[in-house]
Amino acid sequence: MRTWLVVLLVGCQSMPAPGQVSRNAATADPGAEGDATPGRRLDNRMIDFAFDGGQLEFELYRTGTRVEQVVRNRYAVPVTMHWTIEALDNLEPTTALEGTVLLPAAQEPRGAGQPVVLAELSQIDPGERYRRELYFRARFGDPRARPRPYVYRLPYPHGLTFSVLQGFHGEFSHRGSNEFAVDFNCPVATPVVAARPGVVVAVNASAQGSGTSPEFLDDRRANFVIVLHDDGTLGEYMHLAPSGVEVAPGQRVTRGQELGLSGNTGFSSTPHLHFQVMTADDDGVAKRSFRFELAVAPRRVSEPIQGQRYSAWE
Repeated sequence: MRTWLVVLLVGCQSMPAPGQVSRNAATADPGAEGDATPGRRLDNRMIDFAFDGGQLEFELYRTGTRVEQVVRNRYAVPVTMHWTIEALDNLEPTTALEGTVLLPAAQEPRGAGQPVVLAELSQIDPGERYRRELYFRARFGDPRARPRPYVYRLPYPHGLTFSVLQGFHGEFSHRGSNEFAVDFNCPVATPVVAARPGVVVAVNASAQGSGTSPEFLDDRRANFVIVLHDDGTLGEYMHLAPSGVEVAPGQRVTRGQELGLSGNTGFSSTPHLHFQVMTADDDGVAKRSFRFELAVAPRRVSEPIQGQRYSAWE
């Protein structure tokens, strides 16, 4: 999934009223978690990268003239994030203004992950408002995860046969982050099953429509299920039907268990099911996808081959 998200936060001496809608779309919360240090005050909070299963929370804390930019991961899976802080107003940096960070997973979906301090700044004039802009890109997964040997099942039910529209290194879109993805030509509403056991960590079921223009590269335009495997890699099932997700974050799924229905949402030119094994790349911007093999018949294992038809037999 491709993500480019922007957070604009403004800190000030008096916090906005609860529920106030401002240009930065942030909500201040004086009772926020982690706000127990004497003299430490939560000036602003912003929620982004939010899907069913969690979100990232960006918080500005101030102690005297010291300002901390903090982020918390509420997904039950690590998130790798690249960030930059720009356009400082009434602030000067005391640490780096750019970096890549691995955000620890929460213990459960939407739980309280460990807060991570991204940067520290100093307020120049304590009597005036301060402002800065934070830009980030984020990916699910730990870059250190590597797949252990495993033979995946076909991700659709027994008796169904579909061809591979696009295999590894497919010319249309399987490059870079999707280099080892596979697209099956499943029509809309085909049941999608787990190719490997794991725990569901994030889903989206609210997207409508499809296309190949840049706006459809936004994660929010596609429906998906992300499953965490026991080796730390992730199974990514994408382009599912609207309201076509049948599992919930935190749910453990078995091999062959139904996850939802295929569709044609997001960056897509035709109905299909996209599947790949992946994690975040080291830079927090790209994904790292991995080669995998399928059990395409009893006692027959193969990487998916473009143009080949495969009948689910399990």
